[in-house]
Amino acid sequence: MRSWLRPHCSLGRRLAADTSGVAALEFAFIAGVLFMLLAGVVDLVDEVTRQREVDRIAVEVAEALGNCPDSDCVRRGVQDLIANRQVVLGSLPGGVLGTAEIARAAGRITVLQGSMTYLPTDVNREAMAVLADRDVGIAVLLTYDYSPIIGLFSRGNRTIRAYAVALRVKDVVMV
Repeated sequence: MRSWLRPHCSLGRRLAADTSGVAALEFAFIAGVLFMLLAGVVDLVDEVTRQREVDRIAVEVAEALGNCPDSDCVRRGVQDLIANRQVVLGSLPGGVLGTAEIARAAGRITVLQGSMTYLPTDVNREAMAVLADRDVGIAVLLTYDYSPIIGLFSRGNRTIRAYAVALRVKDVVMV
């Protein structure tokens, strides 16, 4: 019975001793895993960078419009934003910027003017937290459709959004 095993054992030893392509195979397996990790890191860093950019633009626009002394200045500021859309949203092609001058009276938020006719629930909640009764402020909502660079691990496109509320005038007498 040992006589028929002997040729197979020598074949096994010869295959085990032959290492001519092992390094190439190991490199191929490791390179594939490393490429997938690199792709995931690139997508993650890009998405976090875009989220920070969306947050920054929303806060800066809200603060800039919040520094306006009157409603006419806010109106001109919104018109300038619309006219200079490429300057403001240059790094975010496809971003949509909504602005509203808002007032809080009798425990409710009212939209006075701007490109938004109503505030989404989360923006309204933020406005209620920032503004006291008889305050006037600015609400900004920025949405951006993000598509990953490589997209190996992501589930496709997603919407990145950020909002900011800034106080413009304190303790206004509402008529």
